[in-house]
Amino acid sequence: MTQTYPAVLRDGCIEWIGDPPAGLPAGTPVRVEVVLPATLPPLSDAERGRQMLAIMERLVALGTGEKYGDPVEWQREQRRDRPLPGRES
Repeated sequence: MTQTYPAVLRDGCIEWIGDPPAGLPAGTPVRVEVVLPATLPPLSDAERGRQMLAIMERLVALGTGEKYGDPVEWQREQRRDRPLPGRES
């Protein structure tokens, strides 16, 4: 039988509202299902900007862009003239 425990998901962490499941050792993974309201309140432009900034800062901290090399060099390579298909010149 499935039991339901109220909790809040905040920044990727579950915060139990009230008592957590009895006998659950700390650090034990628990399968969860998140139910969202039918409509979420729209974000303000300022809040959307703050979230985008936070995401970009996380990408920088992870070094995501570095594994792709120099973007300027990639752009030069993409713009380099190539022979057109079917034309031998």
